[in-house]
Amino acid sequence: VVVTDREGRIVYANQAYSAVIGAAAAADVRGVERAFAGEPGGAEAIYRLARELREGRSASEEIRLVNPLGGEGQEDRGRWFRIRARPVKLDETGRALTAWAVTDISRERAQQEAVFQELQHAIDYLDHAPAGFFSAEPDGRIVYMNATLAEWLGIDLARFEAGVLKLRDIVRGDAVALLEGLPGEERRNRTETIDLDLVKRNGQSLPVRLLHRVPIAADGAPGATRTLVLNRSPGEEASEALRAAEVRFTRFFNNTPIAIAGVDRQGRIGRTNAPFLKLFGFAR
Repeated sequence: VVVTDREGRIVYANQAYSAVIGAAAAADVRGVERAFAGEPGGAEAIYRLARELREGRSASEEIRLVNPLGGEGQEDRGRWFRIRARPVKLDETGRALTAWAVTDISRERAQQEAVFQELQHAIDYLDHAPAGFFSAEPDGRIVYMNATLAEWLGIDLARFEAGVLKLRDIVRGDAVALLEGLPGEERRNRTETIDLDLVKRNGQSLPVRLLHRVPIAADGAPGATRTLVLNRSPGEEASEALRAAEVRFTRFFNNTPIAIAGVDRQGRIGRTNAPFLKLFGFAR
């Protein structure tokens, strides 16, 4: 902490401030303006603080120092400081004073940068995973799509804007009803497996298997979906029987324009396809 008058003369400075600016003796203690304004990136921050003080307002800035404040050694290189300034009442001589608080936040910033780097790595891993992934709001707006799925669909990810593309833009026909899922509590913590066709930008079909989950809030409201996309095109996942009759039939069942339902001996409706849901409005 350091207290200065309007001319920048020091009225009080504690030992911690002296240590921060590398002052070996009381005569070496400088005010915040002199100590930080000469550093790269510090002049503009100090100017903004001074402007707010002239208006009688408190202010705060964060400054990264390239060079050590003490002028010797390299221990200060790359350190971050948070500087807070506020006007205080006049002293007994009638002078208006300013109280400055200087905090070394280098460790805090290092932790933030480490977390940011980990987040960047996680996004990169997800973007280039061997499976597609997307997330959509309950109204069908796609808010995230990874690079793998964008490449499969022929979408330029650099031009992708969250919320502009909708499920109906990438899901063929009435099959989008399958992604609208089950109502409320029936959908809680449930992952559905859905075989259908997506639509590429050039109009071609992309056979996929979706692992689809809709998170449900405590009040029963659905959240943004989490959907993993497995490519079922010829040549993908050759080690598995991807073109097995059941998979082909399931895709046909979900993509056909004819409403189909399975009924048991008691007349209860079991399995239904997307056109059936759209036609009758039943939950699957």
